[in-house]
Amino acid sequence: MRVGILVECGRDGLEDVVVRRICDLRRADGGEPAEIDIVPMDNKAQLIRECGPAVARLLGNGCDRVVILWDERPAWPRSGERLCWHNDRQDILANLAQAGVAQDAVCLVCIEREFESWLLFDEQMLRCVLCTPEHPKLLASPPRNPDTSRNPKGAMTTLFRRHGKRYVDVQSARRFAQCLTSLNRLHRCRTFQRFVQCLTESQ
Repeated sequence: MRVGILVECGRDGLEDVVVRRICDLRRADGGEPAEIDIVPMDNKAQLIRECGPAVARLLGNGCDRVVILWDERPAWPRSGERLCWHNDRQDILANLAQAGVAQDAVCLVCIEREFESWLLFDEQMLRCVLCTPEHPKLLASPPRNPDTSRNPKGAMTTLFRRHGKRYVDVQSARRFAQCLTSLNRLHRCRTFQRFVQCLTESQ
């Protein structure tokens, strides 16, 4: 089984690095996919605008299915901007149709709020990233339900600041991946559950 994944970040960005780690952990537990081909799209606008040709290339290069993974919130949301999964989905499906891609070969996963929503579910990973042996406890608590928090990226920024660090997602990506040792806590998030389902089941 080979699965292509489109993510909305640059190469070696947060989603690129951490999604690879997620797939590695699944393979270590005997789960799919056996192979992945991740295509970073620089931002949400580019992903929606150019997903059709990118998916067509992945399918043409031997992927059995493709998962398109994007954030509900763009990286720099405009003040008062209304977020709408439905509109994003319609724009993506229109781009896929324009590129002649069969919809049944593609699975769409919109993350509630943003990718940090997933990471904030895993306090053990956050302690590994932020804490030291001398100070093993988090100095601030992540939101109880990160996927419904108004601003998960802001919550992550606050956690880092309380520990005297500056949060820059691309700079923290490899540390997050190193400290992610289990997917159990991420499975509490509905959109993460859907992502895993898309990796393992034909749509």
